Amino acid sequence: MLRGMESGRERRTGGNGHPDRPAARRVWKAAWAAACCLAAGAPVAVGQADPAPTVVVISPHNSSIRYEFGRAFARWHQETYGRPAQVEWRNVGGTSDAVKFVLSEFESKPEGIGIDVFFGGGPEPYLRLAEMDLAEPCPLPAEVLAGIPQRAAGIELYDPQFRWYGAALSSFGILQNLRVLERLGLDPVERWADLARPELCDWVAGGDPRRSGTMNNMYEAYLQACGWERGWQLLTQLAGNISQFDRLSSSTAKQVTLGEAACGLAIDFYAFTQIAYAGRTNLTFVLPRDFTAISIDGIAVLKGAPHRELARRFVRFVMDEPGQKLWHLPKGHPEGPQRFSIERMAVRPDLYRRYRDVSNVAFSPFELQQTFRYDPRLAQARRDVMSAMFGSLLVDTHTELRAAWKAVIRRGLRPDEVAELGRVPLGEQEALGLAHREWKDPAFRTRQRIQWQNWAQAKYRRLVRGGAD
Repeated sequence: MLRGMESGRERRTGGNGHPDRPAARRVWKAAWAAACCLAAGAPVAVGQADPAPTVVVISPHNSSIRYEFGRAFARWHQETYGRPAQVEWRNVGGTSDAVKFVLSEFESKPEGIGIDVFFGGGPEPYLRLAEMDLAEPCPLPAEVLAGIPQRAAGIELYDPQFRWYGAALSSFGILQNLRVLERLGLDPVERWADLARPELCDWVAGGDPRRSGTMNNMYEAYLQACGWERGWQLLTQLAGNISQFDRLSSSTAKQVTLGEAACGLAIDFYAFTQIAYAGRTNLTFVLPRDFTAISIDGIAVLKGAPHRELARRFVRFVMDEPGQKLWHLPKGHPEGPQRFSIERMAVRPDLYRRYRDVSNVAFSPFELQQTFRYDPRLAQARRDVMSAMFGSLLVDTHTELRAAWKAVIRRGLRPDEVAELGRVPLGEQEALGLAHREWKDPAFRTRQRIQWQNWAQAKYRRLVRGGAD
């Protein structure tokens, strides 16, 4: 402390080494004013004003979304409550990484982890947080909730006990580089099954479903829509067409834009962002004909939120019109995002009617007609087992898988070899049983992953040699 005072004094001395008298007088006046304030019991601001109240939010959302929601929340809070507020963002990676971090923190700090809100990611994390009593009820005002239906496109938009809400809606589809497809002599893809075609070998982009909640949901949707055996068959061939697995789903979309892939699994808003950058003559995004998965992108107040009231205000802002318009309206609109395009589907149906000629969001999920309904509870119940299976059978053994798929293609796609390529070591009910029982044992999980990897490697190597059991 003395050293700091001495150095400060040195900065205020003149050439003769004596204190600069005007500066010294200012210091003494400030000290005297502070002493008077203390005597009167008044707060003292030393050097700067008190920081604005802060809500701590962990989110897998990209920097563009974090910027726009942080900026708009601060403005809304000032206008609504007459006081400043700000968001402190915590970013540890994708949805799966964020969930693992939160759960690991609660293991050592069960009453609260110093984070107020979990914002972003599909429904499974929120179902899990609610099931583990790690999400607090956060009822919205009646006038806010009145504009949000409880269900849409066959899925719940918010928890009946108000422990989580769908902050936005997401659709999963295929981003395609039209120039690359033209160079390859291929027509644009229209169905999910088309991504498994041998003509697209090495030209499909996909992410690691263990790291990306988006990719996990898309792989799970394959299994739910196509059935266990057919779904795994398509996923295995699709993985054989992927040149390398990306850690984040946003990287997958960029691969397509850069021409490193012809087609890529993509969530709608990443695709729209890339199309806005590269142009519609170069890129296109399709919702496949065979099935379209609609999912929520959620928000919840975490147990033990240190700034509970501010956390609830943040949730209200996101779910009310000011927050929903950030998703739905184009960049530069007075009520929309100001610096970055977000282009996502809002959960308030009236916005689609009111801004039909303004918004760039192509369709309303509230008007979608389809028979497939994504089951988030089934996905959540078996998520950890499926994530391990995806990793062991498709990602960790990807080198062997690609070699086997290319060997099968070279030999003319013999039906027995194609079936062997997509065979998995257990059935659907067996996998669900593991999730409810043995998978809770860490030692068992480790052994099982290794066994699956060894099983898959042996299978793929047999196919390379030209044999199928």
